[in-house]
Amino acid sequence: MTQADQWWHWRPQFPAGEETKRVRAWYRRVACPSCSAAIGRACRSASGHPTDHHRARRDAAGPPPYEEWRKEGLFQTPRPRTLPAILEDSHKARAQFNIDVPLGDAVAIVSHVMADRLGIGLGDDPTIDRLDDAARTLVLARGPIGSADLVTVLAVQVGILAGVIAGAHSTPEAVYDNLVREHVNLARQQRNTQKDASE
Repeated sequence: MTQADQWWHWRPQFPAGEETKRVRAWYRRVACPSCSAAIGRACRSASGHPTDHHRARRDAAGPPPYEEWRKEGLFQTPRPRTLPAILEDSHKARAQFNIDVPLGDAVAIVSHVMADRLGIGLGDDPTIDRLDDAARTLVLARGPIGSADLVTVLAVQVGILAGVIAGAHSTPEAVYDNLVREHVNLARQQRNTQKDASE
């Protein structure tokens, strides 16, 4: 199960700090097979610094008894959660085109960009913020490996499009260089215009 899929699963909501204390005590009730940390003590990195509980220790302790803690009344039933729009769009793209997660994410984020073309062209801050939030949501949901996959897919798509635009009269590299240069120059012109207007 991916981290994105876990958006749909129930998670306990503890009072501030209570979950951390409970889970830490649960894992530390056994010694760590990886670093030999004693019962009740933190795991240690190879250099001797405190670190997160090692996988072997978590496996030895077993999953925290969330259901028992719920019956004790330690936390409330969480509010219903909705899937962020960018992740929902990714799911839809994967079903529509029968594609994998990285390509579905790429379709979703590019679709968001195309939907906000006017705002991007005008350098509208709220538009850029929305795109930043969408990209950040994907990065946090997928983790480092999934995020690297997304960047790779996007780069491949840009390369393919540059090759189509270039046709027989240019090279994809030249087309991409021109696109970047034009975009940067336009952004600088807009910034200078805004600066002059404010002065």
